[in-house]
Amino acid sequence: MYVDGESLNKNFFTEGDVIFRDGDPGEAAYLLETGMIGIFKTVEGEEIQLATMTDGELFGEMAIIDGAQRMAHAVALEDSVIVALPRAGIEAMLAKQNPLIKTLIQILVDNLRNVHEAYMKRPRSVHDFFNAITFHTNGLAKNLESNRFADPSGESLRRLRLIEEQLDVLRDQFKSYQDKREDVLDERGEEKN
Repeated sequence: MYVDGESLNKNFFTEGDVIFRDGDPGEAAYLLETGMIGIFKTVEGEEIQLATMTDGELFGEMAIIDGAQRMAHAVALEDSVIVALPRAGIEAMLAKQNPLIKTLIQILVDNLRNVHEAYMKRPRSVHDFFNAITFHTNGLAKNLESNRFADPSGESLRRLRLIEEQLDVLRDQFKSYQDKREDVLDERGEEKN
């Protein structure tokens, strides 16, 4: 079997085998012929399953399109047969496509990476959740203050202020709490540098 002159290798994996690791270079995309593959990301020592691939599904394609390192790891969840689609063959096929198609594919890959990055930076610790809630309640308050038609009686803004007061009480109760998860958001609900 060939992809644009590049031969394809069929690989057999037993349950628990690692297909690729986070940070590996993207040398191939993979087509799952039979079996089941889990896509995982380790965050602060916790393994999060991002996806489950089954018969006929393609995975590992983003790293060969944009040349970035793998952003997750793939593990056989059961005995599986996988066809490796080499990077060179995919690149040769893409080189023959209309530049607009290549640009659209690159935009899709960039968007997926951005979504993944945003997801991985979601609140993790108790303090992160407080910071995120405060950020959103402040934003809603500013909206209500500047748009009197949304809250003509001022009742919504009054209730929001009560929520903020209760949030401050709750935050005080957790002030000395040492969460085992790392804080990733600052007081404004934005990613820490």
